[in-house]
Amino acid sequence: MNIIILGSPGSGKGTQAKLLTQKLNLKHISTGELLRQAAKAPTPKGKIIKSLLKKGTLIPFETTLDVLEPVLKTTTQGFILDGIPRDLRQAEHLDWFLKQIKQQINHVIFITLSQESTYSRLLKRAKLEGRSDDTQQAIKKRLEIYETKTVPVIKYFKDAGKLIEIDGEPDITTIHLSILSKLNPRG
Repeated sequence: MNIIILGSPGSGKGTQAKLLTQKLNLKHISTGELLRQAAKAPTPKGKIIKSLLKKGTLIPFETTLDVLEPVLKTTTQGFILDGIPRDLRQAEHLDWFLKQIKQQINHVIFITLSQESTYSRLLKRAKLEGRSDDTQQAIKKRLEIYETKTVPVIKYFKDAGKLIEIDGEPDITTIHLSILSKLNPRG
């Protein structure tokens, strides 16, 4: 089973992806984590990625593909993809690329969260984890990008009959159980 997990920044995508990875024996592929790792490299590309992450702007798709496609090609078990697609072009490319490697997305989990909760969670995470992409200015920029670029992706997967909508406001366990029940409605 191959799953994409979508939601606004701070909606709990990474947390839920990790829980689902353990429960369903899937590989968690976080493009954010892959990019943060690449940003640590003392290379020109690493420095550019680090700068873009700090500003809260989207990383160029080609750069994201450079770190993502090798991982997808070598993943033989099912996976949970977290952090991509961020726009319609990426969603269409991802579908095309997966067909090339004889894979497909089975489900797209969309975690909904209010803007107030998003800000609160991201500012709390910034204090706890010290992430450079969780500054007030970067959060504002990321939410603007999310609204204009990512929301159409949700419609794309809804139209494809793959979207599972989950309320992201409750506690982690409640959200996790809701996802599991919708992935396997027969229990």
